[in-house]
Amino acid sequence: MSAADGRRSGHVRPPLPKAKRTGFLNVDAFAGELVEIRDGDILPQPHLHVFSLSDFRSAVGAKWERLGGLVEVAVESIIRRHVNAEKDIFTRLDAEIACLALPNASRSETRTMVAAIARDISAHLFGDAVIDGRRPQVLAANLPLDDALTDGGEMDREAIDHALARAGAALAEGLAAMGAAGGMAAPYRAQLSSLMTPEDAARMEAEAAREKKKGYAISGGERAKMAEPDWLITEERASPSSTAKRGADAERRVLDMSKERKEKAPEQVMRIEGRGGSALTPDTALTLVWTPTWVTGRRAIGAFHARVIRSDKDNTPTLEGVHAYDGLQPIEALTLDRFTVTQTARELKSLFYSRQKIGLTLPVNWMSLSPKWRDVIRIPFEDCPVEARRKFLKIEVFGLTPGIPAHVLRRVFEPLEKIGCDVMARLPLTAVDMIPALSHLRAVGVDLAELADDERVGDDDLFARLEVFRLEAKKAKVATYVWGVRRRPLIAKLVEAGFSLINGPGVMCDLSHPELPSKANRKA
Repeated sequence: MSAADGRRSGHVRPPLPKAKRTGFLNVDAFAGELVEIRDGDILPQPHLHVFSLSDFRSAVGAKWERLGGLVEVAVESIIRRHVNAEKDIFTRLDAEIACLALPNASRSETRTMVAAIARDISAHLFGDAVIDGRRPQVLAANLPLDDALTDGGEMDREAIDHALARAGAALAEGLAAMGAAGGMAAPYRAQLSSLMTPEDAARMEAEAAREKKKGYAISGGERAKMAEPDWLITEERASPSSTAKRGADAERRVLDMSKERKEKAPEQVMRIEGRGGSALTPDTALTLVWTPTWVTGRRAIGAFHARVIRSDKDNTPTLEGVHAYDGLQPIEALTLDRFTVTQTARELKSLFYSRQKIGLTLPVNWMSLSPKWRDVIRIPFEDCPVEARRKFLKIEVFGLTPGIPAHVLRRVFEPLEKIGCDVMARLPLTAVDMIPALSHLRAVGVDLAELADDERVGDDDLFARLEVFRLEAKKAKVATYVWGVRRRPLIAKLVEAGFSLINGPGVMCDLSHPELPSKANRKA
């Protein structure tokens, strides 16, 4: 039947449903979506949630003109990290105010998410900074959609400002009461308690206690210049004053000890020494190849491992994989990691949108995860879909040794948790004692390319050592993997023993892009 016949018979094709706009929207589009939500059948109706940085702007004063753009990017990045870009919507009214709507979240989920966003913004901007005798805060307020929108379907700025003013007044009243009682809790923590369930509030207090031990940069100030990654010297250590009588001058004594500790740093922390000149030259070329990886659970090539190749000059030997980092200072190692991370994020998005179910493993040097550099690793993946990161990305931290202090080892993996992917750790074959401390990871493994000369033995002896490594990991309930396997008989033993991931020249040669080979070309 033709379209004309259909019209004559009274059969009219129903209009196609309007596509929902999600993620970050401009103000007009955001208001339009709020109108759709308000007029829809969602019950109970969601509220508009507003975050204001007015207190931060007042605290930094004239520096706001310089910091404003950076703050906008940081706030948007933090919101993206918490929301589902395929369901939720958010916008910026101006440089100080961000708005968020969570139409598909329950009331409990909404409280938790809003509290977490405000907490992370506060921690990112302020840390434990005290300015003019108090801690600045992020104001969070919520209001019904009927109040947030004008009769014309636009954002009601007056109502939003009024809601923020009420939240600020309530917060100031609470702080005044605490000040009268002699306490000085972090304002943003006190404010958020009203948004959270008792269980969430208790969990946040526990997290805040842990965060208190970390070092943050005070907004508007500068950190002391250090040659090594920051987290190598931020661990609090017991001082003689901890057992002394506490009094008004106790804080001054702690500051004095901190200064003395800084002078003794070479004796207390691990130093990272680099060559005087740069190992990288203007002629250095970097190439990223992908090593097909055998996935034992799927009994097929199901993943690809990123491997960087470094060439410093023409007609000189190339440095591949872990050896590409030989002779590099920490900041130069970060250069290589920036290259591999950017390329991997691009490949991950391409594979996901083309509906190819291929896993990618990305090696990252542990020194690139220090607080002042970790955003370089995290930010490129923020444009990748959450599902792609969760299902198809594994980040492998390498360069770990038993000489790394325990408090540093605990903090190395923290920034990767925010990416939302599986995390693995590559260890020396002899470092089985480190495995129990890494039981929270997805897997631990070794790269045979890192073996010392005295560790390069026959297949039987090597397999026996790898089996000891696997059994120790099994006790810690983590999976194991092996990179760089050259001989096929050893590959067969490793697969039979239960190693989860295996790659190397014995499995298949490197490819320029992560593409599944045809069955005829698979060698394992």
